[in-house]
Amino acid sequence: MPTTVYAAKNLMAPSDVIDPWPRMSELVTAAVAGLRDGRFIEETLEALCVQLGASSAWSTLETRGSGPMHRSRTASFRGVPPAILAQHVTETLQRVQVDRATLAGAVPYHEIGSFIAVPLWSHPIATRDDRRLIGAMYLEFPGNEGTTSAAIEFVESVGTLLGGLIAQQGQIESAREDLRVERARDHHEHYLELDELLTPASMSEIRYEVRSAIAGRASIMILGESGTGKTQLATALARAIKRQPIVRATLGLSDDLNTITSELFGHERGAFSGAVSKRTGLVEHANKGTLILDEVLNLRAPAQQLLLDFTQFGVYRPLGYQGRDPKHADVRLISVTNGDMEKAIEDKLFRQDLYYRLATVPLVLPPLRERRDDIPEIALRYLNRTDAGKPWELDEEAEDLLSSPRLAWAGNIRELESVMERARNRANADDLGTAVVRERHLDLGRVSSLELQAAEPAAKGRPGSWQDDVRGRWESMTAQRETLDQLERAVIEDALAATGGVVQRAARALGVPRTGLVSRVSKLGIDTNRFKRREK
Repeated sequence: MPTTVYAAKNLMAPSDVIDPWPRMSELVTAAVAGLRDGRFIEETLEALCVQLGASSAWSTLETRGSGPMHRSRTASFRGVPPAILAQHVTETLQRVQVDRATLAGAVPYHEIGSFIAVPLWSHPIATRDDRRLIGAMYLEFPGNEGTTSAAIEFVESVGTLLGGLIAQQGQIESAREDLRVERARDHHEHYLELDELLTPASMSEIRYEVRSAIAGRASIMILGESGTGKTQLATALARAIKRQPIVRATLGLSDDLNTITSELFGHERGAFSGAVSKRTGLVEHANKGTLILDEVLNLRAPAQQLLLDFTQFGVYRPLGYQGRDPKHADVRLISVTNGDMEKAIEDKLFRQDLYYRLATVPLVLPPLRERRDDIPEIALRYLNRTDAGKPWELDEEAEDLLSSPRLAWAGNIRELESVMERARNRANADDLGTAVVRERHLDLGRVSSLELQAAEPAAKGRPGSWQDDVRGRWESMTAQRETLDQLERAVIEDALAATGGVVQRAARALGVPRTGLVSRVSKLGIDTNRFKRREK
């Protein structure tokens, strides 16, 4: 399709523009850098304004209606009401997408001023029939620069680059979306059935509550320390409820509102920076089934409001959703958190009304140290589940050591499983033909240097020994926390030193969200400016 120039005047030769290649190099650099955090559209538009002296740049992704716009800079026409400016830009972008051709000419609201608007294509070769229209890009100038053929050629070249990037990013996001949904769905692997989890005597109280909750529709919240098996219980509960599909939403991966809201409720194309394709939220994927909300205490206040509305009415709106009526989903909710919910409510960090909606049936899992008689049984269950080819046993000394009141089991069942994994490997190394875990295989002497309680066990009956026991455990836990904070501080400082104090680059090197790293840097009292000066 040939290029159409609208209301063009004072056309100048391409030679009137300074060598375009250094400018294109800067634009490519900006676009590639923006791919890292999903801001490549904004970064490209901003660089385009700088290189061509434009006053503002906008883009829209192809959608029904006017579609979203990304504004790079505030327009320099200060006397123009924002509504008139927005109307002109919107109408121009719409016309580009309808006519599928470049438009250029004078702006209608100022004596001096011009614009260029170009279509964005999925394929750089104009003659190919399989190319798709991705959207449109608009650039505005304070003078007549937008009416020159050189400027139009340059902007069209940038549009070709940007359209291809958007198309490729859309394919990448589509693949990520498929992987995200696949990971969130329950595949009936690695988890125990509900009867197995509730068999121990220490679970008798929970057993009654669980049995009565399965047949109803009430929301369930599972509380307890980290590693107590909350996710296992949530998955086993969901299977027992028999509402498919079972989808798990992990809410602790980011504290960014757009990210969390998009994860739960989805977003429309162009709803925010980097949203170049549509996403279906996990709530919609779980429709007619069960949704497990992991680490629900991490939800920020605005996201809590959205979730409250959903729990009350079963309706929601994806980010950028323009439909008149909200979407609807019917799901059974199971929430999980290892945080102190009572304190969070007291500190106004979690809405009390949302808690009552999510915790119609609250279940509190006891820590492993409060169910020591169950430990040998849980250990054997893990061995037989992970190595079913052998009839595993524990000798008497191993059973006594595992249930010893001197072991703190700060990591709960997760820690026990790690201990048993090492013990099984050592037992196999001793003799592949046997399936007996002995005391020496447990190697708890090395573990106990951090986890053995400082006080003598209360079982000896000394007056006040239970207080010493609790105090010793607390001191041991505090020491571990301080040690971990020191290790974490050292790793973060090394990453900041290697990246010149740039938090975004350090987060990328560590493989963590930038917002999460910012939070840890603040909590640990790390001065990032120290490393910026060091780089200089």
